[in-house]
Amino acid sequence: MYTLVMKQLATMSLIALGGFIFAKCFKVEESQQKFLSRLLLYFINPFMIVKSFNLEFDADKFLQLGFVVVIALVIHLVMILTGFFSSKEQVDRLAVCFTNCGFIGIPLISGVFGNTGVFYLMGYLVVFNVLIWTYGYYIMSGSINLKKIVTNPNIIAIVFGIALFCSPWTLPEFIARPVTMIGDTNTAVSMLLIGILLANFKPADGKLYALKIAKVSFLRHVVCALLNIAILFLVSKLFPGMSDCRTLLFVILICSMCPSATTIPGFAVLFNRDETYASLIISFTSILCMFFLPAFVALAEHLM
Repeated sequence: MYTLVMKQLATMSLIALGGFIFAKCFKVEESQQKFLSRLLLYFINPFMIVKSFNLEFDADKFLQLGFVVVIALVIHLVMILTGFFSSKEQVDRLAVCFTNCGFIGIPLISGVFGNTGVFYLMGYLVVFNVLIWTYGYYIMSGSINLKKIVTNPNIIAIVFGIALFCSPWTLPEFIARPVTMIGDTNTAVSMLLIGILLANFKPADGKLYALKIAKVSFLRHVVCALLNIAILFLVSKLFPGMSDCRTLLFVILICSMCPSATTIPGFAVLFNRDETYASLIISFTSILCMFFLPAFVALAEHLM
């Protein structure tokens, strides 16, 4: 797993480097950053969600998916409270509770558990997307707009995706192919955006940000990890008869220990927060993930 994380982070870093070089060469403007953020958050991301649910229905898997949703909701609520009580800054609160469960979580889960694990991961992604577009949107914008939430393409994609999975059909090939192609650009576009945002970073900002980034990283990778392992250990004792329980719990655990979500810099751009600081948090938590994630997975394997 350590090698897989290293390879994924190396790939993402190279893409971000490309965005960084491009921004330095062509002087990307703020309006262009906002356009790319909107393209990612409101167009590309929904296609990735629908692609994940384009599967044939299975009653046992549906029950297990519901189990993942419930446990993931508990995990998220604990992390939201951890972020809320540890900082007054919007970016910090979101960076503690929302993880990069799609871009790093999917290849990690796929490498360890295969396609079955990726399907279970969709339960975590459902909770993640609902909460980041409700609670996350509220924290960053300072208000909540029910109409915007209900009509948000990501929420619509989740509802449509679940309905598609529960139906006796899958998308026809001529529709499924472009949906997959667009959804697969998610990681690349996210990392290009981070590279572009980092191109505006000034060395003098490093001292100002260092302590704040260290605090968020500690909360994200140590405090939340220990809390989540404790919760999942308790769940494993309460539901020993759940089919494939150990796999379900480790899928949730790995998702919850990923770096901070790449959605956060996009939100920072859209809502005029400190996008450079948000990008630095993503970068540093991604690097630290290489060391903390395997260590805490090993601890969880010992306990469960």
